Amino acid sequence: MNSAERDNEMNNHNESTQRKQIRVMDFEATCPDCAVAVGEAHDYDEHDGGCDVARCLVTGLQRLMCDLDHDCGRDVWTGWWPGLLDCEQRGWMIGPGLPDLNRLYTEATWDPARCTWVKSN
Repeated sequence: MNSAERDNEMNNHNESTQRKQIRVMDFEATCPDCAVAVGEAHDYDEHDGGCDVARCLVTGLQRLMCDLDHDCGRDVWTGWWPGLLDCEQRGWMIGPGLPDLNRLYTEATWDPARCTWVKSN
């Protein structure tokens, strides 16, 4: 195989790999931490906080780490990691299936009435 043929084969391989979109965070029928099904509220435990994936519905951040004096509500598992779809909609991705959550948390604001992230002004 000569140099031109090797280059052509390598280019074909690279194009084939790029066409296969790999998602790091994909749809999951059950929560990866508490195993509730889509549409069910994440587990809550008064002693240890419960599910690591659940979000506080007041702040939009991780419920487990919320130390504010309010009822965080009962977040429901959607099948998608929290923030993934918000980042995809805005084009804030580090790579395929890998949301830029830092950007989401700094450039968007949580709207508790709608339970979604909105772009800050």
